[in-house]
Order: sequence, then structure tokens, then C-alpha cells
Amino acid sequence: MSNFPDWFQEALRQRFYQLEFANEQQASCSSEDKNLFTQMNQFKTNQHEDAQHLLSEWEEAIAYQLSQDKQSIYMEGVKDGIRLILPVIHSTNIR
Repeated sequence: MSNFPDWFQEALRQRFYQLEFANEQQASCSSEDKNLFTQMNQFKTNQHEDAQHLLSEWEEAIAYQLSQDKQSIYMEGVKDGIRLILPVIHSTNIR
């Protein structure tokens, strides 16, 4: 990575730190998420069949929304990558 300009290396470092921080925050929620999932399953099993069906539909809607959010985050990462690499490509073409 020493071939890249200092500003580019620093930009990558900063972006990595941001993603690492976000990942740490999300990881701390994962045990809470597991606990919620277990409680939800226990709650669902104790409900009438109609209520179980409604809860399943609600879970599907939430899962769909989460997948949309993750896709959006992924696309932002792709855009970040493009924004970072384009100036390097253009500066190489100018020489």
C-alpha cells in the first residue's frame, strides 16, 4: 500500500476505523438480539394460531427491512470505494 499517496492511505484508515467502530457497536447488540429472538419464539409458541401467523408475518417484514438496510449499507461501501479509487485512477491517467 506504500505506492498510494498519504492522503489515500489515511482515508482508508479512517474509513476502516469508522466501520470497525460500527461493527463493535453492532456486535454488542448481538447477544441482546439472540435473547430477544429466544423470548419472541417462546412468546409465539404460547399464542393462538392466528396470533402466531401475524407474528410470523411481522418477523418476515422486519427481516425484509433489515436486508434492505444491509443492501443500502453495502452500496454505500461500493460508492465509497469508487469515490476513493477514481481520483487515483485519474491522477495515474494524467501522468
